[in-house]
Amino acid sequence: MKFALSLAAYGAAVLAVGALVSRRASRSPEAFLVGDRRFGLLSSWAAISSTTIGGSTTLVLAALVAANGLAGLWLDLAGVAGLAFLGLALAGRVRATGALTLAEVIGRLYGPGVRRVAALLVVMAEIVWFALLTQATEVVVTTATSWPGEAVLFATAAIFIAYTALGGQRAVIGTDLLQFGLMVACLLGIAFPAAVASLQRTGLPSPLMSFPFGPSLGPVDVGALFVLVGLPHAVGSDVWSKLLSARDEATARTATLWAAASKLLFGLAVASIALAGVAAGQAGGPTLFPRAVLLLSGPALAPLLFVAMIATMQSSSDSVLLSAAGATIHDLLPGQASTRRLRAFVVLHGLFGLLVALWLRDLLETFRLGYTIFASGLILPTLAGFSRRFRVEGRYAAAAMVLGGGAAVADHFLRFTGIDPVLAGTAVNAAVLSLGLRRRRRS
Repeated sequence: MKFALSLAAYGAAVLAVGALVSRRASRSPEAFLVGDRRFGLLSSWAAISSTTIGGSTTLVLAALVAANGLAGLWLDLAGVAGLAFLGLALAGRVRATGALTLAEVIGRLYGPGVRRVAALLVVMAEIVWFALLTQATEVVVTTATSWPGEAVLFATAAIFIAYTALGGQRAVIGTDLLQFGLMVACLLGIAFPAAVASLQRTGLPSPLMSFPFGPSLGPVDVGALFVLVGLPHAVGSDVWSKLLSARDEATARTATLWAAASKLLFGLAVASIALAGVAAGQAGGPTLFPRAVLLLSGPALAPLLFVAMIATMQSSSDSVLLSAAGATIHDLLPGQASTRRLRAFVVLHGLFGLLVALWLRDLLETFRLGYTIFASGLILPTLAGFSRRFRVEGRYAAAAMVLGGGAAVADHFLRFTGIDPVLAGTAVNAAVLSLGLRRRRRS
């Protein structure tokens, strides 16, 4: 009953935020997608931090630490490196474009045809990421309660979709402030110190103290994590939507660097919680993190920690829905943008995400698929586009996106190369770009 009341109160709070800002979000597509670019440093920092600290930095990271020891931290460190690079090299330049979406930025670099290809890849990846985050929420709720999994999946997804459709970016960033506050207070303020105290009593699990490599996480795997996770943190449609919503270039840069520091701190906290859970006898896997958090918090604080974990998953899910809707209306269907259509596509993409979540019932599999589509297709051409030295013709950029992403997805399901699919797809992407670069230099 306590968990149900906590979830109901939290759901009412985020829906209230969406309802309160709904009118301002309806003024224009720009108001809906980037909130009229009025967000300051605190809001932008909380938004980028909460967007990049979701199911991957909690459930997936804890499972990796349980399987590979501290070497699993490379999942988080790769994301931190990607954010740091973004803050130092690109954040101000992204904000200076004045675009509404990542695909629009890519279109300015390569042309309208490449913009549509990029938008399609964004939509595909964001739908899979939404599926991942709904599955992560399901794992948290079903670990703490006896509620049926599919009912939880539909109910929590309905909340995510509803307040995002109501308030757009204003609702997303408004709820990010609430969610990030809960994450800091509960996960860093309660669960992290409790994990440290528990480890002092039980001792560190010595088999899990391996770093930099673990039983099934060698140098090649670490390199794959930097491609799979690090690069999407540097070039990510949901993160870039927060940069494009920032008040100015300096705000975008500083907020990104602060978010990198926040992500590092949360990663260390989650690793400590995972180690404490294993030392206390908890089994590994995606359910390790919620089980360990609830065990460490005790029955009195469990409902509060339960809501904080849901907030952690939800703080990313709203961003990916908004990015998918923006890419559809603003980039794939230009000239038809309206807040009514944007809201309709938030709902539609949310439903597609639910179908993917029901199809791929393995959370780790969904995690890898979402990041594989994005990392292997979009990132290298985007980074190359910001450099006059490495920029290629639009047709080569489009081919690199399609062939790189397609090769990675095919290898993800068919496993025909024997290496990590994201590395295979990125190699194809790089080969096509190299071809285009040689052609340009000859010309």
